[in-house]
Amino acid sequence: MRNNSKDETLKRNYIQKYQYLIAEYEQIKERKHPGFHRVKDFYLAHGTCPQTFLKYYNRYKQSGGAEASLLPGKRGPRYQSRRCPAELEKLVLAEREKGCSRYEIYAILKERRVTPLPAPSTIYQILCRHGTNRLSVAMKEEKQSYVRAKAGELAHADCYHLSRDTIAEDPQRYYLLAVVDDATP
Repeated sequence: MRNNSKDETLKRNYIQKYQYLIAEYEQIKERKHPGFHRVKDFYLAHGTCPQTFLKYYNRYKQSGGAEASLLPGKRGPRYQSRRCPAELEKLVLAEREKGCSRYEIYAILKERRVTPLPAPSTIYQILCRHGTNRLSVAMKEEKQSYVRAKAGELAHADCYHLSRDTIAEDPQRYYLLAVVDDATP
């Protein structure tokens, strides 16, 4: 079987076609073309889309007449060109181990002024890629644990409304407030 990987026929055809079209287009613009008086007739006769032709024409003019500008460019982003850096992924995963959601991770990274700052959807994609998009039991326990170093740092409060039957014939409302310090037993 013949190896066609080195064949430049397609490139040559693209370049020749657009060079011919550009020469005719410029003649029409200068009003010197023998057959076409309007650009619209030119597009119809050659079966070309105006937007596509003008894209290649402008690219050709901006490059100074380089033949390579008449070839179609590669479409879409390069493979893995938009992926977050590995250091950023490590920061995201470290915060996830603490049980943080993607929005909490975003807020933490924003507070630390990490650049580039990934969007919450990007953070979710990182978590999916590493299989940590669902909280494990250990992550839930880590999230629910309270961190307190000394007494008075964390307290639990509860408020209860006393009924009017408790205090006879007093028109005011009374509340019972209970505060328990978390660090002291």
